[in-house]
Amino acid sequence: MKLVKKRFVQFGAGNIGRGFIGALFAKSGWDVIFIDVANTVIEALNSKNCYTVEIVSNEGSTYETIEGVRCVDARLSGEAENEIARADCMATAVGANVLPLAAPTIAAGLRRRWDSGRAGSFNIIICENLIDADKLLGEWVCGHLANEGERRRFLEEVGLVEASIGRMVPLMTPEDRAKDPLWVRVERYCELPVDGDAIKGEPPQITGLHPVSPFAFYIRRKLFLHNMSHALTAYIGAISGYEYIWQAIGDANIKLLTERAMLESAAALSDFYGVPLEGILDHVFDLLLRYGNRALGDTVARVGGDSFRKIGAQDRLAGAAAFCCDAGVEPVYICAGLAAALFFKSSPEDQGTARIQEMLKSEGVDAVLQRHAGLGAYRNVLDYTARYIEVIRTGQANSGDLLVAAEEASRDRLSGKPVI
Repeated sequence: MKLVKKRFVQFGAGNIGRGFIGALFAKSGWDVIFIDVANTVIEALNSKNCYTVEIVSNEGSTYETIEGVRCVDARLSGEAENEIARADCMATAVGANVLPLAAPTIAAGLRRRWDSGRAGSFNIIICENLIDADKLLGEWVCGHLANEGERRRFLEEVGLVEASIGRMVPLMTPEDRAKDPLWVRVERYCELPVDGDAIKGEPPQITGLHPVSPFAFYIRRKLFLHNMSHALTAYIGAISGYEYIWQAIGDANIKLLTERAMLESAAALSDFYGVPLEGILDHVFDLLLRYGNRALGDTVARVGGDSFRKIGAQDRLAGAAAFCCDAGVEPVYICAGLAAALFFKSSPEDQGTARIQEMLKSEGVDAVLQRHAGLGAYRNVLDYTARYIEVIRTGQANSGDLLVAAEEASRDRLSGKPVI
């Protein structure tokens, strides 16, 4: 008797979708169907039915071939919905800005699922850097369901399961994409914590997928520790003239600034969630080592890109600073990264960064920090950030100047002197 494989739908066939989530399910024996809109990726997946994942470290590369995969076009009416209707589990990895656009297709797929007579639990793993992604996706999907009966069934049967995406997957270069549009380069780290309390029915048996509780700790650890420190490394690295993240973290001043910013978030996380500091510190030092992976080729431009979003309220920098303040921790070093982010310039294609630069010109720094970054109630954060902005504005500022300024700010805080 032929064993019937379980079916997994991955909405988003980008680097995270192929290099992490889809690969985990495929290696665990599931049939994997991607949904995407990129013609090159759709055609290549359906032509080859496989792709290569290169796992890189400073010691060299290993390779995995992910086989038996295919892709449907999200723009073709009916195909994506049919795949969702027939799936045993699905995930999204489309980006926070695109996620609302996926909601109508998900709602239509669920309706087809129910109309076909399928009942029982169905889990959607949400792989986006977005606070309250489960609540937001639930609202968006419910908005496209037809009636109260469908919405009630959605709440009863569908698990909206947030995930913490810790694996670093940089953008491939144009040269890499020209050789093979499916090739994806990743680091060795391959753990996927998910919200165990949100799962409906039995969790999928996937190597590397770990249901955990309380999940809010893992979401904030990812955003306010990992994402924050990664962005801080990029923004201060940009000021210092570095192209790659491994170059930036190899600068002793940037490494110290990054580590101290991470310690601020670690202390706040430990206090707020009652999690032992020792385990969080292990994660801090692991991240610092992983940032030094030169074989990953991750760039300052990619990690710092879309600074409009990354400076926003509740996101990695302003959000981390506010979270620390609320937990009674002064974000002296995090604010150095926030200040550096305001000076970040990227390629013409980076519309998010261009947008924040236009806002800074038209509205000024204080308005951007208070309204866009949501920091109006955090006078200390505004004062620290202003102090670093002045240092950067004075001329050829670099990581050493920011470190000196941060150490002075820290000493002044301890001695009770005014921040500015």
